Amino acid sequence: MAPPKPSGKGAKKAVKSTKAVRTGDKKRKKSRKESYSVYIYRVLKQVHPDTGISSKAMSIMNSFVND
Repeated sequence: MAPPKPSGKGAKKAVKSTKAVRTGDKKRKKSRKESYSVYIYRVLKQVHPDTGISSKAMSIMNSFVND
C-alpha cells in the first residue's frame, strides 16, 4: 500500500524562508516543534480516508494528546 499523501489541509509542512541572507550573517536553524499531527492525520486516514482536517482542528487535537 502506498503511503498516504497529505492533502493541503492540516498537513504541517516546513515552509522555506524566501528572505535573502546577508553575507556575514549565520543562518539560524528553526527549532522544530514536536507535534502529533502526522500521527493524528494517519489515524484519521485509516478510519475515514475521504475526510480532511483543518489546521485549527489539528492544533486542538494536538493539545488534547499533549494533555
